Amino acid sequence: MKSKSILIVDDNDLNRKLFENLISQSWYCETARNGLEALEKLKYQSFDLILMDIQMPELDGISAMKLIRSHELADCPIIAITAYADESDRETFLSQGFDEFMVKPIRPREFLNLIQNTLDSKNLPEEESEEKTLQKNILDREVFEQLTKYNNPEMIKQVYLDFLQECDQLIKKSKIAYESKNLEDLSNSIHILKGNSGTLGANRIFLAAQTLELSGRKGSLEEIPKQLNQLEEEIQSFKQYLNQATIFEL
Repeated sequence: MKSKSILIVDDNDLNRKLFENLISQSWYCETARNGLEALEKLKYQSFDLILMDIQMPELDGISAMKLIRSHELADCPIIAITAYADESDRETFLSQGFDEFMVKPIRPREFLNLIQNTLDSKNLPEEESEEKTLQKNILDREVFEQLTKYNNPEMIKQVYLDFLQECDQLIKKSKIAYESKNLEDLSNSIHILKGNSGTLGANRIFLAAQTLELSGRKGSLEEIPKQLNQLEEEIQSFKQYLNQATIFEL
């Protein structure tokens, strides 16, 4: 299992593919085309390391790094990568807030060693509970990797789209069941949704469905409307994540 995850932020298609090919041998990675895409991705996923190009359209690497720090979007090292500097500029980038610095064109062995050393030197926080990890990551990357490893990516993409359509149908059924005070039907519908979200690694949907199902089984009528709303919000967040993510660009 690839235990570390890296976000590659670079507007150059060739660079992204090169970095991804090098990194994916040892670590899980995702990509973003500019600083804005990176900020959006960090709303839904946590990473152990960010590789940040400096010269990018829409939002450059320095501005993106400062926003990540000021908004506490990620608690991980950020490495600056640029072709418009040399080793003498290293201290300048570190003083800006980056943790490390590398000049393009990269040398693969040095590049991978820098990533490994940065990951090794990172002060790891106290191990999080499983539930906190699920809450942080909207999609379980290990589950997704396993699904795409043994199946056609286009087919898996359709599975996720079918899942979201089913979510909408099950939410409608659950609302009707609640209005008629039929908590058994509500719990059964949410149980299906919970099971499928767990199978596909939709972490936050799974947790919200788990809470709602428990309330249905216990007959906690007063809690259900709020929990239904929370579940709908998580489904919408998951839809937005799939719309903006590059995970299906395999």
